Amino acid sequence: MLTSVPIGWLWLLAAASTVLSSCLLGSWIPFRKFRIAYPVIMVTGGVLLIVVCRMNGFGLSEALVMYSCAHIGLTLGLLPQRKLFSEVLRRWRMGEPTAHIKVPRRHLAFLAVCVVGVSLAGFALTR
Repeated sequence: MLTSVPIGWLWLLAAASTVLSSCLLGSWIPFRKFRIAYPVIMVTGGVLLIVVCRMNGFGLSEALVMYSCAHIGLTLGLLPQRKLFSEVLRRWRMGEPTAHIKVPRRHLAFLAVCVVGVSLAGFALTR
């Protein structure tokens, strides 16, 4: 279904999902180094994903859809943890220890369900 869309729109979808993910996570984790490193790491991972997909017989359009869906799932899955990010940052800046703050299991489960669910939906949309 999505593979019938012109490739330019899929590149736009991939760029938009990267920008949206970077902006949202950058606002939740307001470190300058993170704001620079996160997009670089995600784009590098996306290039590796495209290379691996191409080596395994997937086309460029399928790889771009999977990349975009992975970003969307990651951003949705991290929504419940944004308050935890700000709390850790606040305590870290005040010099308090942050090692005792743990991520609740339900947040991790939600993250996993979102990433896997949206990725499966993206895979289904490429068929």
